[in-house]
Amino acid sequence: MLPEWVLQALPSLRAPSVTMLAQLELEEAQRSLLAAQSGYEYAKRVADYHQDRIDRLTQFLKAQANKGAL
Repeated sequence: MLPEWVLQALPSLRAPSVTMLAQLELEEAQRSLLAAQSGYEYAKRVADYHQDRIDRLTQFLKAQANKGAL
């Protein structure tokens, strides 16, 4: 018979079950989704910032052109 410490260590040496692998993969997919959503939110805000700058500068230039046309 094997020593008790070997018997206690055996379960940790077994390959994980299919269910455990699926659970681990699901958790990884959820983490990846959260990371992607965070990146999307950041990129959207940066794009909105630049669009606002373009709109503001375009309005300024139009106003300047109208002043010069008077």
